[in-house]
Amino acid sequence: MKKFVVIGLGNFGLTLARSLIENRCEVLGIDQSRETANEAKEFLTHVIIGDASKREVLEALSLKDFDGAVVSIGQKMEPSILISLYLKEIGLSRIIVRSITDDHGKILTQIGVSDVIFPERDMAIRLARALSMKNVVDYLPLGEDYGIIEIVPPKKFFGKTLKELRIPNTYNCQVIGLKYFPTEQSPMLDDRNLNVKMAPSADDIIREGMMMIMIGKYEDLAKVQSL
Repeated sequence: MKKFVVIGLGNFGLTLARSLIENRCEVLGIDQSRETANEAKEFLTHVIIGDASKREVLEALSLKDFDGAVVSIGQKMEPSILISLYLKEIGLSRIIVRSITDDHGKILTQIGVSDVIFPERDMAIRLARALSMKNVVDYLPLGEDYGIIEIVPPKKFFGKTLKELRIPNTYNCQVIGLKYFPTEQSPMLDDRNLNVKMAPSADDIIREGMMMIMIGKYEDLAKVQSL
């Protein structure tokens, strides 16, 4: 079982910590707020009330055995930088830090932080791209040119197999998954009542109400969206 320390149990840190627990990880949470810490105690493995920007607090926790640390504290750069530096010196191999500004991110990179993240900015960019794409339900970037999208199939695809559609040859992208209702009686597309088939076969038929999960270059995915 993997073990992580999450420093700062605000909205982002707390949500991340809960998700790690749900994915069968052990999580040690650290926050200066007693109220926040008490709330987190209900579902985290361990919770400590303390100021993690003080080296002695971190050194007392035997963090070398942890698989990683996530630092997500407030809107002040200095505590975040100090905590990241101390974690690096303690010997954690993976340190993920929520950055506040570009300059903050540059400093964290110079320290040697393994992952610098901008959750608000990245989510805004992801949402903007998804909104700007025709018929896209969800979107996952894979660098500058590539992405994975969840798309409503064009009507001209209905009733045809993936083999007949020849999507890789015609559009230079690939269908890597299908979402569909287990029965025709399902009233609406909902993650709670649909099936997901990854790596569909050439004989799978695209039907109305399905979703296609596709991977490829944005310019090629746009060709499918424009149909």
